[in-house]
Amino acid sequence: MKEAFHIGQLVRISRSSSGSSDHRIYCIVCLMSDEDEARLYRIKNTVGIERVVKSYEIEPAALTAVP
Repeated sequence: MKEAFHIGQLVRISRSSSGSSDHRIYCIVCLMSDEDEARLYRIKNTVGIERVVKSYEIEPAALTAVP
């Protein structure tokens, strides 16, 4: 099943390219695509840190999560 995320959804990093997980909560602010037409997501947390991630790197945050 292909995971689908949307703008405004709260997510957290499940695994990153560096191999470490990040337990902070991020909000999806933009949907993008790369040269391979793979879907990329620009995410941002409340401190202003932005990252561009692929769908396999993130997972939905808990329903009780606060950004």
